[in-house]
Amino acid sequence: MDQKTPVADKQGTVKLKTVAAPYTFAKDGYPLIRKALITFGIVCAISIAIVATCRFVLLRIEPDREQAQALQNAASEKFRQAESERIEIRDFQPKFTQLRERGFYGEENRLFMLELIKSIQQNRRLLPISYEFAPQQLLPLDPNLLTTSLELHVTSIVVRMGLLHELDLFHFLGDLRDKGFYTAKECTLTPVTTIATEALAPRLNAECTLYWVTVGEPAAANTSAAPQ
Repeated sequence: MDQKTPVADKQGTVKLKTVAAPYTFAKDGYPLIRKALITFGIVCAISIAIVATCRFVLLRIEPDREQAQALQNAASEKFRQAESERIEIRDFQPKFTQLRERGFYGEENRLFMLELIKSIQQNRRLLPISYEFAPQQLLPLDPNLLTTSLELHVTSIVVRMGLLHELDLFHFLGDLRDKGFYTAKECTLTPVTTIATEALAPRLNAECTLYWVTVGEPAAANTSAAPQ
């Protein structure tokens, strides 16, 4: 605050001269910023309280968040697996249908086998064919190769037929293999020693042992081993 001090000039006249008072922050500066400082302090206190509250809440919900994240990851993994399985099923469905139609999957259908042999014989105009079915047996596999609960079964079939020439046997086995899962274990050809009196008399006799392979559900009563 300015102060007036009496000063005498050369003529002796006394005049009042204004002299600036010394500046002090407590008296002159602080009153000007007091409200701002109080407001700033309140804002800082509120900010600190908000930060502390948020940190406290985050620490409290962190375990729940981690658990929720784990559940979400597990659900995402299951969804990816389900989607992968859906794609595999979609891609494999036509193959599975084909395998089923060929008699590879499911229970053994001997009537289908008999009709198939009869059909091949008629279509190829083969000589009469006889056959014998052995009981179905379980085909043992390495346990490391088993990835499902299905079992591999095999039935031994002995086929006897007269042949005009060797190609009759090859045609018969080829047609049989195209319609199902059959494999020939062995075939024996013996020439006919008697003199043929008919044009369609057999020149050779064939005897083949075939394996008919199927896949099906486990059978508790089926404990026998596969034929050697």
